[in-house]
Parts: sequence; C-alpha cells; structure tokens
Amino acid sequence: MGEIILALVGKELKFCESTSESRSGARTEVRISRNKKTKLPTKNLLYQSGVFINDFLEMRKFSTEAQKICSELNLEEIWKIMGQELEKNGNENVDIGDIADLLDLNNSPHLIPALYLHINENPIFFSIAGNSLVIHSPEKVEATKGKQINAEREYKDEQELADGLNNKSMPTNLTDHQVQLLEYLKEFVILGESSPRSGRSIGFIRKFLPNVQGNMQKAVFKLIEPSKLIDLDKPYDLQRFKIPTEFPNECVFTPENTILKDCTWQDLTHLPTYTIDDEHTLDRDDAFSIEGNVVWIHVTAVSSIVEKESPVEKESRRRMSSIYLPEVTIPMLPKSVSEVEASLNPKSKRACLSLKIELDEKSNATNYSFNKTLIKSDQSLTYSEADKIIKSPKKNLHEPFQTIARFTSKHREIRVNKGAYSFNRPDIKIEISTGGQVKLSVSSGHSPSKDLISELMIIYNARLSELFHSNFIPAIYRSQLSSNQFNESTDSETLNWYLASKSMRPAKVSLTPSSHSGLGLESYCQATSPIRRFSDLCLQRQAIEYIDTGNCSYEKEELSEIGFDSEIKSKDIHRIESRRRKYWLLKYLSQQYIEGNKDSPAEAVVLENESGSSALIELVDLPIRSRCFLSPSSRPGDKVLLRLNGIDLWEQSAQFGLLHQGAEN
Repeated sequence: MGEIILALVGKELKFCESTSESRSGARTEVRISRNKKTKLPTKNLLYQSGVFINDFLEMRKFSTEAQKICSELNLEEIWKIMGQELEKNGNENVDIGDIADLLDLNNSPHLIPALYLHINENPIFFSIAGNSLVIHSPEKVEATKGKQINAEREYKDEQELADGLNNKSMPTNLTDHQVQLLEYLKEFVILGESSPRSGRSIGFIRKFLPNVQGNMQKAVFKLIEPSKLIDLDKPYDLQRFKIPTEFPNECVFTPENTILKDCTWQDLTHLPTYTIDDEHTLDRDDAFSIEGNVVWIHVTAVSSIVEKESPVEKESRRRMSSIYLPEVTIPMLPKSVSEVEASLNPKSKRACLSLKIELDEKSNATNYSFNKTLIKSDQSLTYSEADKIIKSPKKNLHEPFQTIARFTSKHREIRVNKGAYSFNRPDIKIEISTGGQVKLSVSSGHSPSKDLISELMIIYNARLSELFHSNFIPAIYRSQLSSNQFNESTDSETLNWYLASKSMRPAKVSLTPSSHSGLGLESYCQATSPIRRFSDLCLQRQAIEYIDTGNCSYEKEELSEIGFDSEIKSKDIHRIESRRRKYWLLKYLSQQYIEGNKDSPAEAVVLENESGSSALIELVDLPIRSRCFLSPSSRPGDKVLLRLNGIDLWEQSAQFGLLHQGAEN
C-alpha cells in the first residue's frame, strides 16, 4: 500500500504511488504506471495527498477527479486579491493552501493537486518554482496572456496548414507563421536532420501530420510538392554539401599583366597554336603547337596571375574544384579569371607552363623539357571540327595534326601494353531548356581528337611527375595498385566496363610516387587543369618556382594537407555531379516514355543475374542502371527488352519489367 503523490517526472507533473524512501531521504521510489517504477529526487515531490491505495486503479480514479476540478478552475479573482498583498510587501512567494482557502470549493484531497495541475498548465497568474508558488505582477500577467494568445493563434495556423497539406489545398492567404513553417519544412526536405530547425519541423510533423511514416524527408516532400516550394530540377545538393555559389567581394580580380613584360617567359606567340574543347567550353586551360619535329603542350599559367595566399587563391582552396552540372557550372575561380584572364582564348596572349617534345622522323619522342612560355591561340576548335581535320587529307591542318596523332597513338599503345584500360563509354551531353525539357546528344567516348587531347594531357602529367621525382621536389602523386585480374571475355562493351570497374583498385593520393596501373605509368600527377582543380594549381606553382629559382613554393606538410583536403572534397563533388547527371537522365526517360507516351521497349544489357535476387541491368542507350526480375536463363552480357513501369525522381530510381527475351546476344 502506497501514498498518492504529485511529482515532477522529467518536465511533466504526474500522479505517482510512493513505494519507499531511501535511507538518506534524498530519493523516493515511486510507481508511475502499473508495471513501472523509478526513483525521483525527494525535492521533485510537490504534494503528498495523505491518500493510501491498494491498487493502481484507485490512483487513476484520484487523477480523474483532480483533472476534473483542474479544468473548472479560474484563478484570476484569487490573483487580484492576493496581488494586493504583493503590492504592499513585495513578497511574490505564496502558499498553495492560501489559494485553496480563498476558493469557494469543498476542501477535498483532490483540490490542492488540482491547483498544481492548473497552474502548471496555465501559468498566467501563478507559476511553480521548485516547491514554491510565485504570484505574477500585472505586467507579467499581460505578457503571459499575450504569449498565450499568440500560441493559440499559432496552433490554429499550424492546424490550418496541416489540413491544407493533407488535402493538397493550401490556405489562400498564408500567415507569417505559416510561411515560416513552410520554409522550415522545405529546409528539412533538403537537409534532413542536419537542418538547424529540424526539431521544429519534426515536432510539427508528429503533432499535426501523424500519417507521415517511413522516410520522413520524402513524405514531407510529397506533401509540399503541390505547393511548388520544392523543385527537384534545382540542384539542392549544393546546399546539402555547403557549396558556395557566389564569390566574396574581396575576390574581385584585377589583373596586373606584369607577366607579359617578364623577359624570362619564352615568347612562342609566333607558333600556330590550337585548343580543342567541347562546344560550350569557356574555361580553356590547355593548348598545343607544332613546328617541324617539335610538339608543344601548353597549360595556362594560372599560378602566375593568382598569387599564393591571395583572397582569390584562398577561396579556390576552399572550393578545391570547379563543379560541372548539367544545369549550372560552379567555377573554382572567378569567371574573370577562369573564362577571361587565364583562359587560352583565341588571339589572346597568355602565359603557360609548356612541355616541349622533340620527335624523330618516326614520331618517337627524343627529348622532353618544361618551359615558361607566352603563347597566342590561333583557333579554338571543337572536337567535331578537329576530327574532320585529322580524318581529311584535304584540310589545311591535316599534316601537323596527323603528326601529333601518330605520336599520341604510339604513346597510348605503349601504355595499353603495360596494362592501361581503354574503354569506349558513350559521351552524353545533357542540355536543359528554360522549361525543364531535357535534350541529349550521344557521341562516342573515343574520337581521333578526343584521344589526341587525352593522351597529350597524360604525357604532360607523367613528365611533370618525372620532373618532380628526379629533382626531389615535393609533389602530390596519384597512384593505383594493380587491379584484380580481368579479361575482356564478352562482346559487350557495357559489361566489360562494369566488370573492369569492379576489379579496379581505387586511385590514391600520396607524396610518394608509385605506379598507376589504370594508366600504365610508373608515376603520375595532375597539373593540366589549374583553372578547375586547386591541387593542379599548386603543382603548377611548384614547378614554375623550381624552374625560376630551384626552390619550392610548398613543403611536404602543406602539400599533404592540400592533397588530403582535395580528396575529401573531390568525393563530395563527384557525388553531386553523379547525382545531378542521373537525375536529368531519369527525367529525360520520364519525359520520353511516361509524359511522351512512348511505348517502344527499352533495350538493356544484363550485368548480374544471380539466383534468388533481382537482376542488375544497364540501358543500352543511356548509362542508367536498375534492378528488375528476369528469367534465370538471362546471363551477363545478354540483351533484354524492358517496359518502363515508373520513375521516382526523389529516389533517383527507375522501375522496369521484362517484356521478353528476344534481344539476347
């Protein structure tokens, strides 16, 4: 048998049954439900009723009676009477028994706990402070009433908003509180629990949207999607990963052009020089020249115009890399640098760190050397234009381009013989119209000019790696251990690439040179994209400083930190770029098949089909992978015809069903 008491359990006033007290009297064991006991600090016991019970059901009856009295109380008149004493003596502490005496009610054991409950729920005139009661001044009463009115108004706003979300019919004129709540929900959809106000959002969801279950972010997105607050066409991943999209004011770039007057830069502006890039490229960081048996590979000397520790360089280090999304490009450097002062634009004189390659009559390299140069690009070519030059003997530039192509082809063959991978993955360009319509252009991953430029960059980076290593210059090297054994045993390029990528070891960054198996090279670094990658900018600065003075701009410790930070950041950037690319590919698929009512089957290659699980497939026309159930007879490399059943742009997934097996190899 225990006594009914009123105690503070956590932040809640609850009726409990006292069962025992510690020897010191500091803690009391209480029963808070039929089968649950806990120990509370004795100071948390607000009221001992003097009523003893044999069954927990009796306490429920006691609680019900007290709650009934609590709901009928109005303490305003009592407050006015007792407030006169507060004005006289200034003592704000009051006794709950005095309040009970002033009430014209039967003095039952339920009255005082009912008073405690009422004051706890409605702390307008009085409030509980520890084991005491405090009477409020008129000013505080007015302020508390104002807060209560505001809380009631906000509750009404929240209920109205929740009803609108559930019924997909938003209130016509949103209140300020509703607008703020919607912003919190939008923030929660984008950032999840990492949102600074996720607690407010989750509290609102649990209170007013009890049907939201499972993935709460996705469920809330579905609720607010009709309001157009969230548009998945926007790259919210930039916000999730805290990617800056604007440059601070101190990064306004004003070039000095002192480089062009520096006589230590070899003037090659007389040489015919060309850039080859994608059609829409604006940040051109590499070019090449050919004169007789000499080939030059030029990389724009960004480090010569962006000073170390300058605001522009500090911001570029914070970003670490440019980000290329189908819908937007986020440059590492301000556009005044990346697209103007550092870009190798036609007819513009630019400083470069250039690799000079001397060839013999059979297009074999006989000597390599790095030089500081000044160049002027004669023409900016697209890959398509350059391919026509290489393929057509009638074109004016055919012979010099063919000379470079023969040299790069030989170099590539040597690397492939040493184990380098070479796969012809399709090159897909994604264009998005103002209205969100997606247009794709698919081309081969290989072409004469693409292979030429790619190999020139590999040669440049490999030779710079040798320069660093042979002269004991600290540098950031990239290496890759030999992959697990893989043989191209199928006719499917798609399957071969999938199997090869599974067998590849991850590339690593280190200050110690080591072989790069994927490229078939003894050592390798990256410095051909100083406009786009911060680590490339640093290695270029390191090389130019060595050429100038024989010294280094960076010691090992600083490069180690840069390399580590770059790897972490590059993984985030790769994840963002991959997700946005997949999103737009799926949206294209949705526009073609679902919105466009395209009823032709989708052809896919089987990558995996293990017994007891769904098969992994990849579409033939688009690099989209998905899972669906296939016949056990479908083998990796087989082609199957699928029906598109649906696309979930939030999950970035496509659902397919098998039509028939008629397209097998």
